[in-house]
Amino acid sequence: RLNDAAPIGRDRLIEGLFEAGIGCSVHYIPLHLQPYWRERYGLTPAMFPHSQHAYEHMLSLPLYTRMTEVDVDRVAGALRALLAP
Repeated sequence: RLNDAAPIGRDRLIEGLFEAGIGCSVHYIPLHLQPYWRERYGLTPAMFPHSQHAYEHMLSLPLYTRMTEVDVDRVAGALRALLAP
């Protein structure tokens, strides 16, 4: 989860990680953004500010059983480089 002081947003961070060859994804998509609920009930992000904020600041980093220390260091290094002020 990115804090509000992060120098880049979640989408740019995901792009930067992909450019570094590191796959990641959006971790959480709230109910009000799911097409069925959004369209059926006319839900908007403004109606759910906390859920929207969480959505805009979370991502899933790589995590798998064969992940080595080298893999962890590569992910951590890419994050440090992208999030450096």
